[in-house]
Amino acid sequence: MLMILLLLLSSFILMGMIVEMLMVLSSIMLILVLLNWSFLNTYISFLNNIDFFSYNLIMLSVWIIILSIMVSLSELYWKNREWFILFNILLLIFLCVSFSVKDYLLFYIFFESSLIPILLIILGWGYQPERLMAGIYMLFYTLFASLPLLGFIFYYNMKMGGSSMFFYLNLSEYSIWMEMILLGAFLVKFPMYMLHIWLPKAHVEAPVSGSMILAGILLKLGGYGIIRFLPMTIKSNEFNMKYVFLSIALIGGLLVGLLCLRQMDMKLLIAYSSVCHMASCISVLLIMSDIGFKGCLFMMVAHGLCSSGLFYLVDVVYKRTSTRSLYVNKGLLNILPNLSFWWFMFLVANLAGPPTLNLFSEICMLVNLVSWSKINMTILMLITFLTGAYNIYLYSLSQHNVYLFSKNIIMNCSFLNYYVLFNHLLPLNIMIISIMSFC
Repeated sequence: MLMILLLLLSSFILMGMIVEMLMVLSSIMLILVLLNWSFLNTYISFLNNIDFFSYNLIMLSVWIIILSIMVSLSELYWKNREWFILFNILLLIFLCVSFSVKDYLLFYIFFESSLIPILLIILGWGYQPERLMAGIYMLFYTLFASLPLLGFIFYYNMKMGGSSMFFYLNLSEYSIWMEMILLGAFLVKFPMYMLHIWLPKAHVEAPVSGSMILAGILLKLGGYGIIRFLPMTIKSNEFNMKYVFLSIALIGGLLVGLLCLRQMDMKLLIAYSSVCHMASCISVLLIMSDIGFKGCLFMMVAHGLCSSGLFYLVDVVYKRTSTRSLYVNKGLLNILPNLSFWWFMFLVANLAGPPTLNLFSEICMLVNLVSWSKINMTILMLITFLTGAYNIYLYSLSQHNVYLFSKNIIMNCSFLNYYVLFNHLLPLNIMIISIMSFC
């Protein structure tokens, strides 16, 4: 019995040390960004392909993985916790290498390797038997879309003698098929409307840590891939597929916004709202302007924190009411009054309210899309209206009215619940302070 207690104590100490080390690392990275970005841009990028985009996404990856491990610590009897932490650390390594390599082939290898840990997390710690089908959907959607990209990389590797990211800046060949191959692999990961079928299934069946990682980091791999591969198509003066994808993304964002207004599963609603937010990111990336790239990056960071926090909020409610349905979870203000503040703050961030980073990124993207074409103004107004509508719908329906099974009992949350939520909300509101140094 004493040996078992010692083993449990040592495992808790080891997990605590891992979390503390990652917290210190991410705090140092955040402080360096807030103080002086030019120092990093000069010295770090000399050793690797870490630039403005890579550094912020690596910092986001470290932060979300920390919070994911912290969430696992709240589950005292969670099975095989050591394996779960190992998969999180492996995923963090794959993500950091993906965001920092300067070789397309290595980027593809680690880009696809990141699917393995998240697939094992969904299959091993998911809630329902349908998690197997959700994992298969996620795996095959992303693999089938990215296999042509691997053939493309091999072809140009043989033709140009290497797969460095700097070689492809001098490409003279162009075809619509090449552009579809380059964009298709990443639009599934982002995901774009009509290629997003795997995402709601994966979110619903994944544990809370899996949903936090999916929404917070893995979707951003698609945007980063587009940023790295899209300059290869810039020399074309012909009509190309970028404008077709842009139109589908904007119209899809509008349709998904309408779909959010009829969702009664809170987790599904937040998953579909991710598709709606990423529609604007896809559009500004395809336009290929400086303000659009930076606005998209800020939106990816802001959405990663905000969406991850919302998924954790849903899980906190689910642990206490055993359901995610809005039919049952209404009047939460009566039984979880302290949690209502966090619902309000995260939903304000989700609809791009001040002083969050979401507001600045939305302004950058809207200015870019409207200046590129005035036709976009109408559809962007509708998307913005629907974004506010479904966030207000979620807040009002979940917090007000009377809880269905209420016995006038106030449910409490633990300190760890508030601490995880605070660590989502704090960088979301303080990063806007350093926006001028970023731009």
